[in-house]
Amino acid sequence: MLSRRAAAAVVALSLAGLACSSSTDYGSSGGGGSTPPPGSDVVIVSGAEFKTNTAFNPNPFTVALNGGPSVTVKWGNGDRTTHNLLANGGTPAFASGNIAPGNSYTATFTAAGTYAYHCTIHPNMVGSIVVNP
Repeated sequence: MLSRRAAAAVVALSLAGLACSSSTDYGSSGGGGSTPPPGSDVVIVSGAEFKTNTAFNPNPFTVALNGGPSVTVKWGNGDRTTHNLLANGGTPAFASGNIAPGNSYTATFTAAGTYAYHCTIHPNMVGSIVVNP
C-alpha cells in the first residue's frame, strides 16, 4: 500500500505528464511534439533526435538577401526534447545553445551561400540554410 506522500507523488507525476503532452505533432513519428513559436522559419520536428536530414522542416531552408544587408532565420523547437544547433563552419559560425521544447533561436546571415549545421546533442540531425543574393 502506498503512503499518502507516495500516492500524492504518483498523482502529481501523472498530472505533470498530461500537462506536458500536446496534440500537435510536427513529425511523422515519435508523436507528442511541442508547439514551435509563431513565425518560425524552420521547425525542429517531433522525434527529430531519431531523424537525419528530415529533423528540420523545411530542409534545406532557402532565403534571399534581396539587396538587403542581412536576413534572419528563426528555428522553432516543435520536438519534445532540447536541441542545440551548431554551424559546421563558415560565417556566421552560429551556436544556438540549448533550445528547449517550444522555444526558438535566430541567426542572422549577411552573405549568400549554403550554411550547413547539426545538433550537438543529436549529431545525426543535419540541416542547411541556403542564402541567395
